[in-house]
Amino acid sequence: MNNQRPPGFFIWFFQWYCRQNLQEFILGDLEEQFEQDIEDFGSTRARRRFAWNVLRFFRPGIVRPIFGSIKLNNTGMFKNMMTLAWRNALRQKQFTLINLFGLTLGIAACLMISLYVYDELNYDKFHTKADRIYRVNQPSIWGDWDEMIASTGPNVATALREEVPEFEEVTRVMQVGSLVVTPNQKQTIFKEDRIFGAEENFFKLFDFTLLHGSAETAFSQPNSIVLTEETAKRYFGDEVDFTGLMDQSIEVKEWDGNWKPFKIVGILKDISEQSHLQFDMLASMSSYQGQMDNHGWKWIWNIFGTYVLVKPNVDVAQLEERIQDLPAKWAAPTTERIFNQTVEEFTKGHPWTLELQSLGTVYSDGSPVDHGLGPTGNPLFIKIFTAIGVLVLLLSAINFMNLSTARSTGRAKEVGVRKVLGSARSILVNQFILESIMYVALATLLGIGLVFLSVDWFNSLTFKEMDLVGLLSQPTVITALAAFILIVGGLAGFYPAMVISAFKPVQALKGHSGHAIGGKWVRNGLVVFQFTVSIALIICAAFVQKQLTYVSNLDLGMDKENVLQIHNIEQFGFETGQLKSKLESLPAFTKVGKSFGLPPNILSGDRYMADEVQSEVVQMRNVRLEGDYLNLLDVEFVEGRNYDSSRPADKYKVIINESAVKVLGWSGEDEILGKKIALASGDEDKFEVIGVVKDFNINSAKSVINPLVIIHQDNDQVWDYGLGLSYFSLKLDETKVKSSGELMAAIQQVEKILAETDATVPFEYSFMDQEFDKTFLFEQRMGVVLSVFTALALVIGCLGLFGLAAFAADRRVKELGIRKVLGASIAELWVSFSSEFSMLLIIAVLIAIPFSWYCVDQWLTNFAFRTPIDWWVFGIAIIGAFLLAIATITYQSLKVAYKNPVESLRDE
Repeated sequence: MNNQRPPGFFIWFFQWYCRQNLQEFILGDLEEQFEQDIEDFGSTRARRRFAWNVLRFFRPGIVRPIFGSIKLNNTGMFKNMMTLAWRNALRQKQFTLINLFGLTLGIAACLMISLYVYDELNYDKFHTKADRIYRVNQPSIWGDWDEMIASTGPNVATALREEVPEFEEVTRVMQVGSLVVTPNQKQTIFKEDRIFGAEENFFKLFDFTLLHGSAETAFSQPNSIVLTEETAKRYFGDEVDFTGLMDQSIEVKEWDGNWKPFKIVGILKDISEQSHLQFDMLASMSSYQGQMDNHGWKWIWNIFGTYVLVKPNVDVAQLEERIQDLPAKWAAPTTERIFNQTVEEFTKGHPWTLELQSLGTVYSDGSPVDHGLGPTGNPLFIKIFTAIGVLVLLLSAINFMNLSTARSTGRAKEVGVRKVLGSARSILVNQFILESIMYVALATLLGIGLVFLSVDWFNSLTFKEMDLVGLLSQPTVITALAAFILIVGGLAGFYPAMVISAFKPVQALKGHSGHAIGGKWVRNGLVVFQFTVSIALIICAAFVQKQLTYVSNLDLGMDKENVLQIHNIEQFGFETGQLKSKLESLPAFTKVGKSFGLPPNILSGDRYMADEVQSEVVQMRNVRLEGDYLNLLDVEFVEGRNYDSSRPADKYKVIINESAVKVLGWSGEDEILGKKIALASGDEDKFEVIGVVKDFNINSAKSVINPLVIIHQDNDQVWDYGLGLSYFSLKLDETKVKSSGELMAAIQQVEKILAETDATVPFEYSFMDQEFDKTFLFEQRMGVVLSVFTALALVIGCLGLFGLAAFAADRRVKELGIRKVLGASIAELWVSFSSEFSMLLIIAVLIAIPFSWYCVDQWLTNFAFRTPIDWWVFGIAIIGAFLLAIATITYQSLKVAYKNPVESLRDE
């Protein structure tokens, strides 16, 4: 029987939305149509048609008014409110401009920082399986066991494949290194630093787009290579036909000097900037199988990035617990063969763990060290910038509300007139709120425009390609902006509106509003908060610059100035004596030295021990070079001597630094010279110490000076003999190279000599001091950005103080007029007016000092060498902020003090 009646829900819905005077007629027609439809189509279809007809009647003219049956002229009232808002804005131009300017700056600053944070947190999110991809990290087995590294040995992947069925895929990525490539039989030579080795299942994890080629078979054969779109155009021209490149070959120069052909099997779309894997070409991992098989260090040859794809619905935390026993089980043959040690002896009691790091956090969390596959973020900067963005936006919102409150007191008479004419309180409140929302909306649009104009500058500082349109297209961002407009606009308008609209008409027409808008303690508290933040930011920014200046001028224990570094020397073969002689003959240079590795990027190290009974194994950095290189750097010898080319036996001896003496357990009273050290790998070779140099920092001032073993370049008893990149460093003669033109001429002479030796070797050079400067380039750029946003915060804080001072001046105009009539001087009036604000500033200073000291101290812990936290920096920052604030207050106080007392006393 119920099927013969219209659906009850749609009857209720119709009665809910339909105008009362139309319900009876329309509902009757709907029911008649329903009965007819039952006869024509049956009950089921008739019920559907009834529901559709109810929905069709939901239209203007039938839907009842939202606010009741009384029809108000909402359009007219809205136009009237807009007219009043426009007139009030023009009448108080100063307040209007300051209001908009401060809020625009705050919104623009917050949007700019949001761009940076959004970009930092969005790395690797384009992979469709990103939520199931993890990178395997492990402790630094060649260094500090408490530090995690992002690279593993090749057999870590093998163990995970065999032992853990919950991994859907396990793949390895290997950084091949810096190689020379020719696409056209050596007619054109390219130096490539971003070549990765990849396994067959690489594309099963990562969604890098193949424009040509097969993802399933790309790396199935040795000597196969996939180029990025940009690399292919660089090799073959912008108009190249990618299809025609398939199965063509390019040649790669191997470490032994031979050229190996690689067949092009794919073209990749250019790699997104928001990927932590950054490469120009991918070679099949099987191309290097010989080196991998012949290399006995399967668990300690840490040059591989290992990635896993976890099967759906697997508890990753439990899975991570299960794989902790794998290193002890699988690495034992390696440690016993290489070091004659068990895993426990090798680790010296430290746990050899494996960590699964989610792909989405690899960049943003600051990737562990030894990760050369692409860029890494800095979580500290993300937190700092997020805090600054929130604070700057909060300061601007506080300013806006303070200024809106101050400005609203002058509208009491307007409110009184409108109430006398019959205006309802709700309409008055709506008017104030609507005006505030309009201001915030306009400031938001202006802020977006300001970001559009300055985003290129911001990109240049942060080395990014951030897109504001992409950010604003995110629903969450749009929602956040809309919420900000409504909340800030609503709060700024609601409080003064509720107070003023509650005035009795007679009171309002008399203008008695000065004391009505209370909240003095709230406003003063907000000003204290604003200047606490501003002063703290100034102090922090000052110490950032002080620290950067300190580390850039720090004595590293060596001379890094005027040193020209020539790259790719390994491409000329291992015997480069004749080439060095030619370079030494150039008059522009005083010294020439060869090294395997360049400061500040010398990170290689090994496990050493003193050749003594029960000597402890210690981790030390090592670098292979010739004696002339130490002379070039002007390194000071504490005792002993440098390498002597006239003593062939020197190539099997070593030089160590003071830190190495300490960790080896030798004291200054010992006779260091003649003592021997050995590699902890169990080799029988011992290396005699012939010299001790004063500690010098071959890395950046970010790191401590590590124990260092200096190995002779010709020492063939060390396993990496003949491997690795080598460089010539040339010391410029400042008396002969005095201009940029003379410098370029000297560089061209070097290039000519290298080209005459082997024209297929790319010419590449750098300057040592610039390479050291680059280690702090990110901090320097961020320091500039921090200074800019600090200045914005200070400007916004002063605007807030200006607003409160204007409010106080308006409230105390009669009082100051009476004081002036009674004989008070301008100075006395200034003191009377400024004393309250001066106390607020003093409170802000007292809060800002300990807070900023704590922040600076925490930040400086990231540096091995840190500038002292001097009190004079606090003093300069505080005095500067104080003077600027007093100048802001003085403007308002003098404006009132110089006002004619007659005008002040009759001011209504």
